[in-house]
Order: sequence, then C-alpha cells, then structure tokens
Amino acid sequence: MHLKRVTSKHKGKTYEYAQIVKSVRREDGKSSIEVVKSLGRMESEEDWERAEKIKEAMEKDEKIVRLKDVEIEKQFELGLGWVAEELWDRHGIGKSLMNAFESRKHEFDPEKIAFMLTVNRLYRPGSDLSAYRWIRERGWPRVEIEKQWVYRTLDPLVEEKEEIEKNMLQELKNNLDLDLSLVFYDLTSSYFEGEGPELAKFGYSRDKRKDKKQLVLGVVMADSVPIAHRVWPGNTDDSSTLEKTVQDLKDRFGIEDMVFVADRGVFKGNLEDLDHNYIGSVKKRKSNLSEKLLPKNVPGSKEKRTAEIHTDGKKRYILCLDEDRREKDLENLEETVEEGESFLEDLEQRFKSKGRGRPMTEEGAWKRIHKNLGRSKRLFQIKVEEKNRKIEWELDQEALEYEKTIAGKFLLVTTTDLKPDKVMEEYKNLKDVEQAFDDLKNILKLRPIGHRTSKRAKGHIFICILSLILAKLMEKHTGRTFENMKEKLEPLKTNQIKIHGEKIYKRNTINPEQEEILSELDVEKPPKTLVNV
Repeated sequence: MHLKRVTSKHKGKTYEYAQIVKSVRREDGKSSIEVVKSLGRMESEEDWERAEKIKEAMEKDEKIVRLKDVEIEKQFELGLGWVAEELWDRHGIGKSLMNAFESRKHEFDPEKIAFMLTVNRLYRPGSDLSAYRWIRERGWPRVEIEKQWVYRTLDPLVEEKEEIEKNMLQELKNNLDLDLSLVFYDLTSSYFEGEGPELAKFGYSRDKRKDKKQLVLGVVMADSVPIAHRVWPGNTDDSSTLEKTVQDLKDRFGIEDMVFVADRGVFKGNLEDLDHNYIGSVKKRKSNLSEKLLPKNVPGSKEKRTAEIHTDGKKRYILCLDEDRREKDLENLEETVEEGESFLEDLEQRFKSKGRGRPMTEEGAWKRIHKNLGRSKRLFQIKVEEKNRKIEWELDQEALEYEKTIAGKFLLVTTTDLKPDKVMEEYKNLKDVEQAFDDLKNILKLRPIGHRTSKRAKGHIFICILSLILAKLMEKHTGRTFENMKEKLEPLKTNQIKIHGEKIYKRNTINPEQEEILSELDVEKPPKTLVNV
C-alpha cells in the first residue's frame, strides 16, 4: 500500500487529495491500482503526516475509526476511586472485610458494595438511595447492584464490626508500622432526622441542635489513623465511655503498653481507675486546683512553653502557655466585656421603661442575662430589683484580672515520665481527632442520620469511618489535605465510548498535578484504556 497524491482544479485553484492505494492483478494478468481508502483533501503537512499514520495502521491490520463513528455515551468518576481502590487493597481493608464475611452466604459481594459505598462518600455523600444511584450511574469500577443490597451490606458490617476492626488494625500495623504507644480518644455527637431508633436520645449536642435526638460517637486514633470506633446512645455521659474504650484496646487489640490521650470531659472522675498512663487536661474553672495553679508563671521566652508545677503521687501537673493563643484570648476577652456592657446597658433601660405592654419581670430579666451573657456572666456583678425597677451591675475586677492572668494557659495532668514540652506536644495531637470529626461531618456528611433502626444507623457510621480511614491514609502518604487531593483528582474521569457497537472505557488526560499526587501515593497511573472487571 502507498499514498497517492491526487490533484483537482476548481475555479482556478488547485486542491490536493490523498488516497491509500494498492496494486492488484486483474484476471487478464495485468496489474492495476485499486483505491483502498480516500482520505479527503490535504491542506497542510500535518494532514499528510496523519494520512501516513493511517496508511501504516492499515498495513498493520489495525481498525481505523472515523470521528463521526465515535459516540461518548457516559462518563464515570475515576481519580479518587482509582486511588481508594489501591489503598483499600494495599492496606488490607478489603481483605479484613472478606475474612469477616467468609462464613456468610450472600447473593452479592458485600465487600465490593461496602467499597463502592465508601468511595461514594468521598465523592458525593448523601442518602443510601443517592449512593445506590451514584454507584449505578457514576461509580467506577462498574458493578451490578440492586437497591436492597445497599441496606443489606450495612447489617453484616455491624454484626462483624469487632472482627473487622481487629483485622484492619493488624493489617495497618503490618503495612504502616503504626505507632500504638500513644492513642487518642474523643467523642462527638450526630443528630437524627425524625424520631430515630432506640439509640436516639436527647443529650449534650456538639452540633448545637438541642431540638434533635442524637447518638454519641467515640473514635480512637493512633498515628493520625482511626483504628476503632464505638456508638453510644445520645444521652451518654462522656466519662462513662472511658472504661469500655480502654478495655477494648487491651482485650480486643492487645494494646497493653500505651499512653491514653483524651480531653477533660472523658477523664472526669475516672483518673484513679485508669491502669494505663495518660495525658489529659484539667478544667480551667470551678476547680480549686486550677485556680491555684493556672495563675503561676511559666518561665522562658518561647512562644510555646511549659513547666511542671505540681505533683500528686504519680500525677504530674504541667502548666502550658501559648503566646499566640494568649493574644487571641485577650482580644476575645476585650470583645466579650464590650458586648456584655452594651447588653446590660440596654437591658437596664428596658427593665425600668414604663412603656406599653407588660413590664419585664425579675425572672424574665435573669433569663435574658443567662441567655445573652452565658459563661461571661462571671465577669459581672449583677443585681436585679423588680420592686424598684432597677438593674445594677459592674465589672468584677477580680474575675477580669483572673481571666487576663490565665489567658493562653492550660493545665495538663499526666502519669507519664515525658518531659513537659513533650506532654504538651502530644496533647495537642488530640486535634487530629477533632479534625477527623470535622471531616466526618462536613466532608463525608455523617449527619443528619436518617435510619430508623440502630443497626442501620451504626452501619451508616461504619461506612463513614471507612471513608475517613481512606482519607487519612491519603493524607498520611502525601502530607496534603484530603480536600486538596479531592479537588485535584476529581476531574480525572473515564468515558464510555461506543465504536461500531463495541464499548470501550477511555480515561481523559492526566495533568501534572494529578501525576504528582499519584506518585506521592505510590499509585500507578490508570491505563488510557481501562478494562472493567
């Protein structure tokens, strides 16, 4: 075969056309030229180069496709899902689920459905119904799914939770060399839509939704990765969860030698019973010990400094000062005083006013004071006299001076032999759990919970936790935030292309930023043409 140049004149202009031709022998024994394919008008050197490539492809018996024969039918999410699948397999998450499910008989693969539900939360978190639609219409890899499989995947997740978590921790230890010498624990709450199941109770709402029933979620993290979680009824007191959580770590996971790091709400009244070393905080107010120790000086000139200022048996009390935090605390204190004074001046005028309507009662005035001033009421000395229609108030200078003195300070208690600055450093790592809760609620959309049974609610939470684990693994491997990676990887899609009745899955171009993230994660680039298995 060879390219043939054909010219044609029209209205005084000469045009060039390309043909792919080959020599054939006729019946009479003579040779002639047969046109194999006409390639149309050639207007540039690039057109002739393209024509040469087409000729070479035909010589290799490769199929030639015209653009008009190509139809892009659908587009599926690829970037995050590709990364998630690699980490899911590499760190043994899928294996942990499969091992826990192996004695069960299912008409579908619950591990695969759990993976797709987990990836869905990384992309488009929503209801179970929206997850089902996303898996059918947008998810990669393509899987067969029926709506009831979504709900029926949540049940074995909950029933086999303890074995799954145990399996996952072992896999993470093997693959990440996970540091379990310090474990971090904190709790949050998440509210229900509607009445909710048995778990749903009214309690202290961290979501500021006192009008909603809720559940309490406790998460244990080590080395910035969630390793266990437990769900409690919504009216559970934080401190009552401590014993069970510590026992879990010891009995279920075999973690004996550890330092347990938690906030003061968890440790309340439990310190004497804890047979592990710990780091915790002491409340600033309504504590004789705090009022005695917090005003003390923290020597040195560093922005963040610490000093051991008291011991009580095995307990060591570490006073910490953060100069940046001190500056912000003082600014907030000044604003609080100004807002409080403005409110009290206005309330004073309204209380003594003799305008129309029912006059404000003393009880009504105190309700407004408590509602508007809240904890800042401690900064004022207030007196309400309904008989004389008078409110008298003044700044409590002693209370104000105490707040200025303790600005930027916090008091820690520990039974470890760590140096004071290391105690503060490890306690501040508790922020990883706080950030995890923020990610659960605002990125992975843990709330609100719409399930009507406790088991399904717990299953929903487990899927969110699995998504959180993948997000934290991505962060751990790259040093980037999950939000940053999501923004960069989300444009990476795969297209379902139909050519001559055949379906082909073709990804779009990987840009340099995406290539860099894949390299940091040690994940191979997806091939240009994907095979759906």
